[in-house]
Amino acid sequence: MTDKRAVIVCSHVAKGLHPVSVAVRDEPLDEVDSGWQIRCDLEQHGDDDLAQVWGVCEVLELEPGLAEFVEYAPGTRLTKSKATSKWVQTK
Repeated sequence: MTDKRAVIVCSHVAKGLHPVSVAVRDEPLDEVDSGWQIRCDLEQHGDDDLAQVWGVCEVLELEPGLAEFVEYAPGTRLTKSKATSKWVQTK
C-alpha cells in the first residue's frame, strides 16, 4: 500500500538547494497529515512560506533512509551531519 500522507518540505530541500538534514515529527492534524517536517540544516525555517507539501512516498524517494522512522511517535527528531551519514534520533 502506498502512503499518501502529507509531509512539509522546506523550500531549500524541495528545490534541491540543500540535502535533507533534519526530520521532525509533530502531532498530525488529521488522517492525511503525517506530522513530518523535512528540512535542511539552515536555521531559518520558522515561517518558510515557500515550503512545499509532498507525499511520504516522494520524501522516501529522495531520502530512503527515513523509511524506518516513518511511524515513530510525534516528538521524534532526527538529524544527520552530512548527506552520507546515518540518521540519529536526537529526541
